[in-house]
Amino acid sequence: MPNFVINVAVMNLYKEPAFQSELVTQGFLGESCPVIDQSNNWYKIKQWDGYESWANGFYGVIQDDVYTTTHSFFGHAGDIVNTEGQNIRTIHFGGKVNAELNDNAYTVILPDGLEGACAAELNDQTLSPSRHSIIRLAQSFLGIPYLWGGKSTQGFDCSGFVQTVFKAHAIALPRDSYMQGEHFNDAIDISSAKPGDLLFFAEQNDISHVAISLGGDNFINARGWVRNESLNSSSAAFSQKLKDYFVKAVSIAGVVKH
Repeated sequence: MPNFVINVAVMNLYKEPAFQSELVTQGFLGESCPVIDQSNNWYKIKQWDGYESWANGFYGVIQDDVYTTTHSFFGHAGDIVNTEGQNIRTIHFGGKVNAELNDNAYTVILPDGLEGACAAELNDQTLSPSRHSIIRLAQSFLGIPYLWGGKSTQGFDCSGFVQTVFKAHAIALPRDSYMQGEHFNDAIDISSAKPGDLLFFAEQNDISHVAISLGGDNFINARGWVRNESLNSSSAAFSQKLKDYFVKAVSIAGVVKH
């Protein structure tokens, strides 16, 4: 089975093989995805989280082997340049490349074989899975706009935001909010929620929104944009709508160090 290797910083993925179709999720530079179907220059791919969607071949490389990645990028955006200093690719949060540190820059071999240099900091390990690190990373995305199907610094939906923050800490979560709600079994009272725990909200009994707790009634989520909100009516960040839709809090104690 061939692989579709994403060859751009962030690639939009669609429900059907057409740009006019619904955007359902995104993929990052260096991600290798098995191809499960094809329609002209469109490829149906399966990502690491089991999500299946359509990618246009213009944005990737089709090859038998998985692209070998050694480093991840945890900044918002960085440049990869050629020997003339021309930008040949950008890399956004979550992107992975085959890289080697030389002096003060990384030599990068991209999925299509092009070689360049990246001065931005690359990481050869994931972030430490702690509550403090999860919150610190989540807060670094404040202000990024909401995008249906988004899970990148170009735009997040609520579950894409949570999935991306946790994936950077080597914690694999399903893609959609209702799936994430089913993933954790340890429901807790919201009064005992600690930073990094997850809060879930439902409309008509179906979970449709997720947020990361900042402790107790306070949380960070992607709703309009990434922002801090609260279920405490005395807070300036209070949301009556989310208070009405709140259904449960779950503990992440089983997947973090502390």
